[in-house]
Amino acid sequence: MAATDPNESLFLRPLGAVEQNPTALKLILGGKLRELRLAAGLDPADVDGRLGFSRSKTSRIELGRHGCKPTDALALLELYGVDGEDHVEEFLRLVDQSRRPDWWRSFSDVLSDFFTPLVALESAAERIRAYEPFYVPGLLQTSAYTRAVIQAGPGQLLPHDVMRRVELRQERQSHLDQPDAPYLWAVIDESVLMRTVGGREVMRAQLEHLAALIERPRITLQIAPLDVSAAVGLGTGVTYLRFALSDLKDAAYIEHLTDSTFTQKPQVVEQYRNMLDRLGACALTPAKSREVLHRRLGEY
Repeated sequence: MAATDPNESLFLRPLGAVEQNPTALKLILGGKLRELRLAAGLDPADVDGRLGFSRSKTSRIELGRHGCKPTDALALLELYGVDGEDHVEEFLRLVDQSRRPDWWRSFSDVLSDFFTPLVALESAAERIRAYEPFYVPGLLQTSAYTRAVIQAGPGQLLPHDVMRRVELRQERQSHLDQPDAPYLWAVIDESVLMRTVGGREVMRAQLEHLAALIERPRITLQIAPLDVSAAVGLGTGVTYLRFALSDLKDAAYIEHLTDSTFTQKPQVVEQYRNMLDRLGACALTPAKSREVLHRRLGEY
């Protein structure tokens, strides 16, 4: 492999806000190491053998499932022919960033395995697109509405567990208040506005909250009339994450009755993105949606 140009970054562009997300950094660093390995003409087993790694360690690092230690990073960069003090320093700085604890780990007591990938990566997204057929999307819920939704779900939860789930959702929402927050585009089924969740006071406060959020420049809200949502046939809650960096693949989170699916398989993600495109094209405009929202609010 030819030596790297010391005047160029190892990465295509500055990583920006993504540097604050350890999970996203692990994926990016792993992808870069895979790119360097392929350029060096090596397979994972070769690397494991030459560096004395345990079996499949290289693959786990490349997939972002195994944090990369600084000593491992140095050995890998040397093996792949990466030289230049700036390159090594840049990579090690990001490795150090990726080893910081993720904020969501403090909620591991209430985080399910299928939900963790969404929570871990959504704050690193450039755009979040969400559709909910039964409830207000989680990132737009008040704490009282969230509590009512959780209590109405399957199974009996202890009050402490309910509280922790509400706190987790509020923490996720707080990322939308950051200067580099993702743009959020949400489509809500019209029936959601008609469904009184948690009682009239809770629902009125939720509608007031939506009326305030719809005015924010980084949030787009559309209402899907009943005939539109039936025609598009999405039928389940979907969250789509779009990342600004090509190092991160777009993702889709699809909700089911008792669990969910998080996928970054391009064909599957593209399918759901197309359905969200169709739904958005058929839903009411943000201006019309605002009118519907305020009309419904006036009925409380």
